[in-house]
Amino acid sequence: MASTAYSNGIENILNGGTDMDTSTLKSMLLKTTYTEDPDHDFVDDLASAECDATGYTGGFAGADRLTTACTVTEQTASNRVVCIFADKTWTAIGGASNNTLEGQAIIREVTNDAASIPICYLVFSSSLTTNGSDILSDMDGTDGNLRFAV
Repeated sequence: MASTAYSNGIENILNGGTDMDTSTLKSMLLKTTYTEDPDHDFVDDLASAECDATGYTGGFAGADRLTTACTVTEQTASNRVVCIFADKTWTAIGGASNNTLEGQAIIREVTNDAASIPICYLVFSSSLTTNGSDILSDMDGTDGNLRFAV
């Protein structure tokens, strides 16, 4: 599986519905059962594969859908614009009930999962099984994780 952007999410950015600098973006953890599809229009397309391990509260407005800051930066030397997402840490996930996780989705929550918009899916360097430890998502602070080439 590869990291990808969602067509509805990119369209929403280009139409001005999502402002990457100011909209409230969130990160949600997804299990290996998720099948990435750039045509997934809304978060309810992803929700059945959301982490449900001990210590993770997902679902719409769930405490472990962590708010994610984004900095948009023009990189003229590379002829692109990048979105640099802040690192995230989920604390004490798993233990009694565990999941094998594949990656995280960056989303914009709206009024419910059927209206919330997935922006991109970022695959971890390798799958990880929860065990009660913290999960750190170390984002690319230089070249960003979502890039628009010009």
